[in-house]
Amino acid sequence: MTELRKVQELLDFALDHYDDADVSISMNVRRAQRIAALRRDYVNQLWLQVEQSDFTVGKGLDPASQKIRDQLNTLVGPEEANRSIGRAYLKFERNRTFKDENGRELQHAYSVGQIERELALISKVYDDYKVPENLTQIDTYFAAQSIESGKAKLIPQLQMLPGILERIKSSVHTFLVATEAELNQGQWESPLFLRAQRYIDESLQKLAPDALASFQGARDRLYDGGSEELSQALTSCRRMIKTLADALYPPTNEVITGEDGRDRTMSDDAYRNRLVQYVKDNLGKHKEGEVLQKLLDELGSRLNSLDSLASKGVHSDVSVREAETCVLWTYMLAGDLVRIEDGSSAHLQSE
Repeated sequence: MTELRKVQELLDFALDHYDDADVSISMNVRRAQRIAALRRDYVNQLWLQVEQSDFTVGKGLDPASQKIRDQLNTLVGPEEANRSIGRAYLKFERNRTFKDENGRELQHAYSVGQIERELALISKVYDDYKVPENLTQIDTYFAAQSIESGKAKLIPQLQMLPGILERIKSSVHTFLVATEAELNQGQWESPLFLRAQRYIDESLQKLAPDALASFQGARDRLYDGGSEELSQALTSCRRMIKTLADALYPPTNEVITGEDGRDRTMSDDAYRNRLVQYVKDNLGKHKEGEVLQKLLDELGSRLNSLDSLASKGVHSDVSVREAETCVLWTYMLAGDLVRIEDGSSAHLQSE
């Protein structure tokens, strides 16, 4: 099944069952987020991720939100990424804003699932407020007064929470309908990703045209047929990474000792060493030592993961999902590297 068909099926199911009694709003949010992720719709993916985040605990972004922000930086550069991130958070803020009893504008910080559970609990407490039987007339009077006072304290919540949930529900439905319209127009990937793709392709064409040709070959083979084509796609990914390494940091056979004390040879076959050294040379003036080392460690891990996936194509059958993952990771890595090369990388911003 191609990703396009999968997105279409998920979208049809989400819309057809959107108002089913047993489908919660948080469930619709999760379904919508999966559709956004498959379409590389990073702005809506971030918004839907934030809707599921609890901002009352911890500090900073959750790892999933941070990963999406990093991908936006890679694809469109820091300036446009910040604008895109702003649009995602604006949708969240519009859904979550409410006024308290003093007229102040606040934002509800619970996740959508927590809001649903909070509303259910408050509604139950409200319904359970009942005057006990067999009380004297005076006790019944005071009990009724106490119950009415308790109910009155819950009414603001019972008015505010359903409003927030209805805004979230409406926003998600609007997103799904807009996505359906784009798919009907033949846009199975988001406009933002397609725009970023043009930039990366054009940059690769100037910097390393052979690397671009390898990647296009990998992309074309994804849905061409069986396991042989998928294996060739993974092989093309490895070829792309090496070709890009050759363009950015040609082999010198020099031996360089890293901060960890290990010697690494900048030889033709050690393209991972060369890419890590390229990034270190270009980011060293912009990052503190600890931050730079973390970036280099992450790069090394990404290269090892890609190499492991690419190697699988040589030795065993490859699934479509594995091939898709390898192609996307390769492309995102290429995006990071070309932005470092042309100076537009978020990593080049000084601390």
